[in-house]
Amino acid sequence: MPKVSIIIPIYNVGEYLDKCLNSLVNQTLEDIEILAINDSSPDNSQAIINQYVEKYPNKVKSFIKPNGGVSSVRNFGIQHATGEYIGFVDGDDYVELDMFELLYTEALKKDANVVICDFFFTYPNKEVIYNEYNYKNTNEMLIKLFAVLWNKIYKRSYLESIDFSFIDGYRFEDVSYLTRMAAYYNNYSFVNKPLVHYIQRENSSSYSHNYKVKEIVYILDDILTFYKERNFYQDYEREIEYLFIRYSLGQPFRSCSKIANKNDRIDSLNMLWDNLNNNFPNWRSNPYLKSEPGLKHLYFRLVNKPIFWISAKINQAL
Repeated sequence: MPKVSIIIPIYNVGEYLDKCLNSLVNQTLEDIEILAINDSSPDNSQAIINQYVEKYPNKVKSFIKPNGGVSSVRNFGIQHATGEYIGFVDGDDYVELDMFELLYTEALKKDANVVICDFFFTYPNKEVIYNEYNYKNTNEMLIKLFAVLWNKIYKRSYLESIDFSFIDGYRFEDVSYLTRMAAYYNNYSFVNKPLVHYIQRENSSSYSHNYKVKEIVYILDDILTFYKERNFYQDYEREIEYLFIRYSLGQPFRSCSKIANKNDRIDSLNMLWDNLNNNFPNWRSNPYLKSEPGLKHLYFRLVNKPIFWISAKINQAL
């Protein structure tokens, strides 16, 4: 059994893939398997994958599947992974050469279900370190979570025990998966060192301002349903409410306000506002909204429907 299985969703990342795969095949942790999963990419990605399979046949495994999006790739990868732990790396990012050795060593030391590290925002001319919050429990994870999958390793038996998959067909799948996982917070550990280079490129899905941004509404509803169906909601109602506030008024709101098509923009913004207020009509009394510092939370506390739309117009013009 490999120590770590590394799942790479690959679609139109040929320009970056060589650097990504090179950072993985040269990991100081030798006993790993790299699952390069081609989601029917139309570019030259498969030719690059084939080169690495030929050169590193004991490490790199190639899979080609019908196009289904990143969630379907990750679900496929988990099904085919055989490692003790699972990690995710996006095909346009790369990692430090000792990343998986450091995370795996920490996992063994603490018998941890999940190990989390810091990471770099990597811009063309600079890098900025993001220091992960060291969550102590479900409450803190729900409030402080920066929802990315690729700065963590997960014990495979732990993922099997919580028994759910990535929601298919929507953006923000990381938010859904990790927020649901937070309900089962148990024995997480941290390596306080940046080990992933998160490449910032304007043409990535993270930067696209189109109607699919409104899918955060479906993701939030899925999270709410999950917590209710699994009987966690009464313990974390205020945290889930804060999550709705944070995503309805924060970055997804800013992206929705920049959608070029006017009808799509108005529809998306209405969905955000209505979903928050219909599910949590008294959200302004949320204790985290009152206690969290900073201008962002001051804005959250003051915003009403007219301010919401004024803010959208201002943000659209920026």
